[in-house]
Amino acid sequence: MDAAVLLRRIGFATLALALPLASLVSRRAAVVLVPIGVVLLVISSLVEEPGWFTGTLKRALLSRPGMILVGLVAWSVLSLIWSPYTSSATEKAGNLVLAVTLGFCGTSALPERMRASNLNLAALGTGLAAIFALALIVVAALRRSDAEIGSVERGISVVLIMAWPALAWLLSRARGLSALGLALVVGLLALTRFEDGEAVAMICGAVAFGAVSANREKAVPIIAALIGGVMLLAPILPFLLIPIVSHFPESTSDFVQALGVWADVVGREPVQLITGHGLDTVLRSRVTGALPTTTPTTLLFETWYELGIVGAAAAAACLYFAIRAARHMPVALAAGGVAAYTTAFALTALGFATLQPWWLMTLAAVVLLFAAIARGQYRTERPVAPLPAELQNRRKNDRPLAPAPEN
Repeated sequence: MDAAVLLRRIGFATLALALPLASLVSRRAAVVLVPIGVVLLVISSLVEEPGWFTGTLKRALLSRPGMILVGLVAWSVLSLIWSPYTSSATEKAGNLVLAVTLGFCGTSALPERMRASNLNLAALGTGLAAIFALALIVVAALRRSDAEIGSVERGISVVLIMAWPALAWLLSRARGLSALGLALVVGLLALTRFEDGEAVAMICGAVAFGAVSANREKAVPIIAALIGGVMLLAPILPFLLIPIVSHFPESTSDFVQALGVWADVVGREPVQLITGHGLDTVLRSRVTGALPTTTPTTLLFETWYELGIVGAAAAAACLYFAIRAARHMPVALAAGGVAAYTTAFALTALGFATLQPWWLMTLAAVVLLFAAIARGQYRTERPVAPLPAELQNRRKNDRPLAPAPEN
């Protein structure tokens, strides 16, 4: 049992502590560390209680979001049949399957009750990584070195998305000052990434966090329906946005051209919207010239163009039910989870990372952290033990001693 506890501590520390720090100095940190951390968690679970891991994994796969997610991955793999770029699409499908597998196995390997000493590593790792990132940015600015700033951009994105489970844990433990300090540091870090969209995505996540904290019962279904609806109704977005964006200054001309390409594809190939063109066709078609260079890189367009209405409907349903499940969680955990979903969705909708391997691994780690925090929300105070019946009757029959007579 001691070996299982040690392996779990090392595995969780790899995901919560080492991942955000290593991402600032290595571009492939998530691709390497997340599988290592999950494998250690699985080994610890198999050593401690094999039946728990298999039972939990079965329940996760047979849950409604789990079955929809498995169906989405299966449809993505099936699209390799009609994808014109089978080689690169196979690699992309493999990364997607690996990330989903790690997510299911990692969450299933967590014990029924997580120790607070392990969960504290989430806040510690995110806080240290945020401070380290700010220090690197300041040093690079003083040296006027764009290369040094560019080397930590991917790591900053990892820190920002991992800040939500850390904040959720601190707030669930009533550590308001620590949560405020972490929020301030992460907020300053997000402001350094305003041009690339991370700051806008974090603002969207903060709005969702505040809404769920104010009224969980109403905010969670609304946000779930909004995100799922945007994914499902993405083909009509260019027709709605072009008349609005066309009145903006000329700086938005690239965005207008991207919307024009999107609208042209929808109108020219309506039949292909059913099955899609196959996985990884957007990126490769831009490289080969089959699609214009102004083609949007947002996940909304890529999902519809590559996987069609089947993939888009599955993705929308998976997002809707996964976010809606937060309504039954404690307020702090629900707010942090919905904020993380909103931030990740906003980032991919703005064209950030989409389905790159390091981003998929990071999202798998974030899901695992939230699952661990949810299993750390148990009673820490012992209830008052009931007294035996004989002792209760004796107390009832006891009378206070009469005061001594005064002389």
